[in-house]
Amino acid sequence: MRLPRGHQGQDGTSFFVTTVTEGRKKIFSNSSIAKLVVEMIHDYNRRGHYWLSEYVVMPDHVHLLIAPKEKPLSACMHDLKRTIAQMIHEKFHKSVGQERSCPTDLCSVDHDQLWQHSFHDIIIRSNEHREALRHYIHQNPVLAGLCENPKDYPFSSINQETDRHFLSIGAHYPDARPPLLIATSNRGKVQELSGVLSTLPLDILTPLDLPYIEETPQESGSTFEENALEKARFFSERSGLPTVADDSGIIVEALGEELGLHTRRWGAGPAASDAEWIDFFLKRMRKEKNKRARFVCVLAYVDPLGATHTFEGRCEGIITPTLEADYLPGLPISACFRPDGHSAVFSALTIEQKNSTSHRGKAAHSLKKHLQDQLSET
Repeated sequence: MRLPRGHQGQDGTSFFVTTVTEGRKKIFSNSSIAKLVVEMIHDYNRRGHYWLSEYVVMPDHVHLLIAPKEKPLSACMHDLKRTIAQMIHEKFHKSVGQERSCPTDLCSVDHDQLWQHSFHDIIIRSNEHREALRHYIHQNPVLAGLCENPKDYPFSSINQETDRHFLSIGAHYPDARPPLLIATSNRGKVQELSGVLSTLPLDILTPLDLPYIEETPQESGSTFEENALEKARFFSERSGLPTVADDSGIIVEALGEELGLHTRRWGAGPAASDAEWIDFFLKRMRKEKNKRARFVCVLAYVDPLGATHTFEGRCEGIITPTLEADYLPGLPISACFRPDGHSAVFSALTIEQKNSTSHRGKAAHSLKKHLQDQLSET
């Protein structure tokens, strides 16, 4: 789904990098340590290890927007993290008589255990993507409640001279297929949507590819469309990528408005496992004579220019008394919903049957047509 990890830059390609302290300890909440980290970031830039666009040093992590120069990205980050750890160790772990001069949070941390071993990186794919990530970096302290204005935070690049102008005019974007973010962590939905879109020349990503986005959208809308748009805008603004988001649910005639927008939160609750949720649902449906139901799905798409588009799909059918097939993770009700015109439940249909019949499949095909037209114009 992503470009190979072997792509390490050194050709003008920029990366958004996140590196986190071991155990998420808030070591950099100490201003002297945070200042030292800032000095090391600039020092490695002056030494020619990378072009530096933006950075922010947060209490337990660091975000960087850099383009490697002399070394590949992995070597750049390994050297930078090691040097920061060594410098902190030398400056704050020294014994002064019988006392140690280190801050409390650091006294129990060895210099080789300062950071988590790995780091997260994302290839910058366009000028718009770069600007969205620059904004995200500078907003980090505000979102964390550390300041009210990004310019008031002393441990970021917002008030510093960097290579940002050079990178904005000399940037290289890898020769890759256009990206599309499917903004859901539901594996079943990702499989269904990516299955329909698989024939398009797109690089499909999910929130798992963007671990720096730790917040989740509120879903405060009163319709499927409003919720889908809210989720799509949320992830598009934080990723800088074209984004598609889904909001869907089932409307059971006998239960009125009990489900619908609240489908996954209904009954056994959002924390319930798939098995717990569907067990509660089937027990509830045993009391009802009317088994008619319909699935509704709205896909919201934020295109590369920020414009929004929505696509709706519906599917009528009945609820079966028991589960009649296995189901994809996150989609348990597909094993007891039999669409009109079929003798099998959703999850027992072939991929082709389901994609042409299901609510999500219908919406996805409408989205696919829109994307095909969009791609043909570029």
